[in-house]
Amino acid sequence: MISDERRQLVDNIRIAIAEEKTEETVLRVAAELIDGFSEGYNWTGFYMMRGDHLEVGPYIGPETEHTKIDLSSGICGAAASQKETVLVDDVKSDERFLACSLTTRSEIVVPLMDGSVCMGEIDIDSDQPAHFGREDKEMLEEVAVLVVERLKEINS
Repeated sequence: MISDERRQLVDNIRIAIAEEKTEETVLRVAAELIDGFSEGYNWTGFYMMRGDHLEVGPYIGPETEHTKIDLSSGICGAAASQKETVLVDDVKSDERFLACSLTTRSEIVVPLMDGSVCMGEIDIDSDQPAHFGREDKEMLEEVAVLVVERLKEINS
């Protein structure tokens, strides 16, 4: 069960993306709301599947050199290929980590799943070690469902 504060964020995202008409605006609005949830979030954004790789979508945070990620590379590639959330408490101890920022200490990546198909993912970095917990995972997995539903509506 997620906290009332997290439930409010999920509801706010549901309402905010309901009227958006493009993938770009749905993802941008969701990224802005997610990023505003915690001062501990230092990079919040989306990577979307484009063929056999991930491409960066809307994000809040420092510029990233990782605009395209192979599924065999990084924590983002792992989440997309395994089709499950990956939470890393200490990125410095995870050999898969692709450093976007030298100050990043923890990361959570939540795939956007349409059945068995990964459409993309939510990626959040924090400069604090072990910043993400079970409630963050559950909240972001609910947000991922909302984003997928809206993207499917737009594309239908």
